[in-house]
Amino acid sequence: MAGDLLLTGLSGLTAFRNVLNTTGHNIANVATEGYSRQLVDLQAQNPQLSGAGFIGSGVTTSTVSRAYDSFLTSQFRSSSSASSELDAYLSFATQVDSVLANQNIGLSSALQDFFNAVQAVADDPTSIPARQVLMTEGEVIENRFGSLDRLFNELTSQINGALQSNLIEINGISKSIATLNEKIVLATGLAGGQPPNDLLDQRDRLIDQLSELTNVNTNPQENGALNVFIGSGQSLVLGSEYNTLALQQKGFDPGAVDVVFQQGNNSLVVTQFMTGGEVGGTLRFRDEVLDPAINSLGLVAVGLSFAVNEQHSNGVDLDGQQGLSFFSQPVVSPVQLSGTDTLAASFVDISAVTTSDYNFVSDGTNYTITRLSDNVQTTGLLTENSTIVDGVNYDFSALGAGANSYRLRPTREAASNFNLAITEARDIAAALPVVTQASASNSGSGSITGITLNNLASASLTANVTLDYDATLQQYTVNGVTGAPLALAYDPAVNNGDSYSVNVAGFGDISFSLKGQPADGDSFSLQDNAGGVGDNRNMLLLAGLQTNNTLSAGTASFQDVYGQIVADVGRRTQAAEVNGSAQKGLLAQTVSSRASASGVNLDEEAAQLIRFQQAYQAASQVVLTSRTVFDTLIGVFR
Repeated sequence: MAGDLLLTGLSGLTAFRNVLNTTGHNIANVATEGYSRQLVDLQAQNPQLSGAGFIGSGVTTSTVSRAYDSFLTSQFRSSSSASSELDAYLSFATQVDSVLANQNIGLSSALQDFFNAVQAVADDPTSIPARQVLMTEGEVIENRFGSLDRLFNELTSQINGALQSNLIEINGISKSIATLNEKIVLATGLAGGQPPNDLLDQRDRLIDQLSELTNVNTNPQENGALNVFIGSGQSLVLGSEYNTLALQQKGFDPGAVDVVFQQGNNSLVVTQFMTGGEVGGTLRFRDEVLDPAINSLGLVAVGLSFAVNEQHSNGVDLDGQQGLSFFSQPVVSPVQLSGTDTLAASFVDISAVTTSDYNFVSDGTNYTITRLSDNVQTTGLLTENSTIVDGVNYDFSALGAGANSYRLRPTREAASNFNLAITEARDIAAALPVVTQASASNSGSGSITGITLNNLASASLTANVTLDYDATLQQYTVNGVTGAPLALAYDPAVNNGDSYSVNVAGFGDISFSLKGQPADGDSFSLQDNAGGVGDNRNMLLLAGLQTNNTLSAGTASFQDVYGQIVADVGRRTQAAEVNGSAQKGLLAQTVSSRASASGVNLDEEAAQLIRFQQAYQAASQVVLTSRTVFDTLIGVFR
């Protein structure tokens, strides 16, 4: 009986000592990040059968477990990943938003100042100072394009650096998880299946850190190991083995990178699957904000230089010479991916140009052009020699019978290549080389207005173009043009204000509007504008480009497209800020719930300490009582 009582008391001492040790361990780790409160599970020992029934034999410690909620842990990791993604996205987007909307750095004010300077030259076309101001404003636009392009290049470098740092961290965490898996499996086996709680906390903390970098999923194994998956199911950690992530150049662009999953000697591009966390936020910013902004800014550069150059070259300068290119002429430079033949490309219709990149593939007989933004394809035969897709002419007349592939990025490099080309104020072509002259004998109210020129090949109209009206036939007979005599139908009741165009061989296309009620026999002529230094009509046409819907299929001006860039970046930045604040609130709530379930509460632990200290003391009294009983029995037998 005394022996049984002693063993019972000793079991209590052992059990309560375990509880006190665990409570002390909890208190000591109250500030340890990732620590889960540990609980001692006490269980009554099997009773002993006696004549009076079953007599209890004390208590045993069945296990020491963690206060761990897998649902809250999964919710925390999901919220942490989403919050980190939005933080990374917002930090980059804010940089772009603050620059694009800045009047001193952005392009909007520079465009306005440039066209104001154009209008100033139109007001006084012979003024050299006004022309110098216009050239200065052209240089300002060149500098603004250059500054924005450098910003985008710096952001690209920042993104690549951030991704590299993130992947190094992911690889380090993966290695540590694999090492802990090995330790946990060994410790679990040595303990007969009992959980090594502190090692489990260390592993969970690493997975929490991993979730801040990318979305992560886990799969527990029976031996205690935990398999970790990222992306679309790529196994980052399998037991004690781990794989790594790395960056590689994306296609032909040295500034663009892909995330690749390395498994042994094999590499798999997983960029599109890397969602969540800092990596996901960085990649999403690049794809949603940075790349579209670069291409859209390039579209403005292409449109502005092409439209201004086209109009400027249709005028004449102070010396009577045809206008030169005002800005550098935009070019399309196909990058050869395979093959040895030559593909040429050039802009022909700026209104149709998009911000997408394109792939060109030929097999010696057929060609396929793929617009990468939506994978729309244009196909045909190489015997066509050329085709126009989205405002770009593809000249494949030099392609041979072999296979060739090219990547085209029509607007990607346009901002960096934008330059002021004109060098002398006198070279600004403010005048048009053609004027109208009505015959002195005209008796009607007819007139020719709104002269514009296209495809000008010469600064001088060597022979007059005449228009003679026949009231009976209701038409003008035009001489001095290609296909002359040319009949232009004109019914004053129907065609008043209509536009017409004629071609003069060796000179170019002349467009004009016919108005009023001409009398029979009335005559007009289009003459060379020799000595017309005070003419401002070409400057007025240049000024009109500011509001003309030149881009996006004739729906947007230069400032509209730039405004769309600013608005889109601003909208995405604001959305990231709002969503980030909401996500932080959700994360804080999840952290609180998780801490409530798994964290150490000092008041609770202090109460446990007092309670089990008293229990330990009581168990020691049981041991003392068993000794007294034992001594009494010995005394009886003596």
